[in-house]
Amino acid sequence: MNYRIFSANEWVYPDTPLTQTEGIPNTAVLYSARGMDTCFQVLTDRKIALGDRVCVTADLPDGVSVTVEQLLPAHVGENSAATTMTTTDYESVKHFVTRRAPFDVYEVCRPLDRNSVLTTAENGRAAFYVRVNVARDTVPGTYTGAIMLTVGGEVLTLPVSLKIYQTVVPPLSHAQFHMVNWIYYDTLAAQNGVEQYSNAYRDVLRAYLENELDMRNDYLMIPSGVPVRDADGNVIDFDFSGAEFVGRLALEMGFKYIMGGFVARFRVWDEPEQYLLWDRDVGTSSIEGYRQLKLYFTRAWESVCRNGWQEQYMQCLVDEPQFPNSLSYRALSGIARSRMPGVKIHDPVETTDIGGAIDVWAVKQAVYEKYIEDYRKLQDIGEEIWLYTCGFPAGATMNRILDLPLTVSRLPMWLCYKYGAKGFLHWGYHLHNPEGPGETCYRIADGRAYPPGNSFCVYNGYDFDPDDKRPYYAVRGHAQRLGAYDYELFSLLGDRACAVALIDRVCRSFDDYDPSAALLDSVRHELLEMLG
Repeated sequence: MNYRIFSANEWVYPDTPLTQTEGIPNTAVLYSARGMDTCFQVLTDRKIALGDRVCVTADLPDGVSVTVEQLLPAHVGENSAATTMTTTDYESVKHFVTRRAPFDVYEVCRPLDRNSVLTTAENGRAAFYVRVNVARDTVPGTYTGAIMLTVGGEVLTLPVSLKIYQTVVPPLSHAQFHMVNWIYYDTLAAQNGVEQYSNAYRDVLRAYLENELDMRNDYLMIPSGVPVRDADGNVIDFDFSGAEFVGRLALEMGFKYIMGGFVARFRVWDEPEQYLLWDRDVGTSSIEGYRQLKLYFTRAWESVCRNGWQEQYMQCLVDEPQFPNSLSYRALSGIARSRMPGVKIHDPVETTDIGGAIDVWAVKQAVYEKYIEDYRKLQDIGEEIWLYTCGFPAGATMNRILDLPLTVSRLPMWLCYKYGAKGFLHWGYHLHNPEGPGETCYRIADGRAYPPGNSFCVYNGYDFDPDDKRPYYAVRGHAQRLGAYDYELFSLLGDRACAVALIDRVCRSFDDYDPSAALLDSVRHELLEMLG
């Protein structure tokens, strides 16, 4: 069985040749601090036969373990557009996309238990994502070893060179960098064929929360309260039992903060009013809006206090408040704070005009860079800034997209460090197109599609195997996780100017970056050498 090793930061395709670059040995050359992992990809020329099993063994030092996932192809049906959503006009985007759609790319990471049966797929070459986990107490040093994959009775030996540094990355409970990827709780139930909030649902949710924690997500947005109506349809109360179901499980599992779900949003981005999410004709500045919000936040705070969450709870209000509706956002925040004494407000924002109404500003990357001087002034007076990416802007802007270079799924965390942002938010964790398990362009109500992969960084195992209700990492999800580790390494360097100089060699802004996986790998290696 012939093979080729690839960086964790470059795309591998079903038609990628195994031709080896001259002078570069086919060895996994890895560098890692302690308390984290380092990864690579393997492509072989073996066609998977029905019933093929894979068994994984390793000859590596004490404290080092290996996790192997089978790489399966995902389908990119349309290219990212130059401004927003997707396009079939390749000529308009060929200057920044990696390939012309439609194409397949190895992106689905199916977990392999010991002696697992491989999944067959069209263009089904055996391909693997290998994760080398280095424990916090591993003895530093340079080691040589091997990882053995027995595939259908044929043994593939992967030579490994591993340098382990003295530096120890803090566990998630003590991380400098924070992250949240939203879960849509009703959709999660439908995707896995279980009843929401049942025992079976708890098992599914636990598996997804385990993945979120592994990805270094330490914040979780829980469900909003549900309105209770009388016979005439009037809101008379709010039910927070679903929020409590999720919140209790999340804190039990180790999340640092839970955040109450949104309550309002504008109907048109440039109008001054916000409207209740459950009554879209009721403005938050109306008397009826005030009545319902006062009741909502009263019940929400009763739920928080009943569960003893006061020190681990934040409240979300509006998804993406804009400059034209900043005043109504301030009023909404005032209502929340009046009923929830001491609560912190955490929202994704596209305005600079809500100081005092928000505690954690998660700012869209393009908005931050456009108004960078204003946001830096806010940071200078102690405001906590995060960054987020989403479906807009599109084009070559760094985003978690399948037809952009894979490096740009990891580098946003580098820019978070450069810009002094304490965390990263993404709206899309698990939303998939129901057209098929490998489809990556998530379609919304009017038929338009988000850029490929924008709406998720894990795949639903249930789509591939009805008996498997675990999430499957996307390669981009792994990249996001590795980027969170990188942030910790930059923080440990203790020399901000030096760290930023390293980052600038790879990415200066979200639009100005070098897509090279080799450059990213080289600069990261240099960072580890500096840390020692």
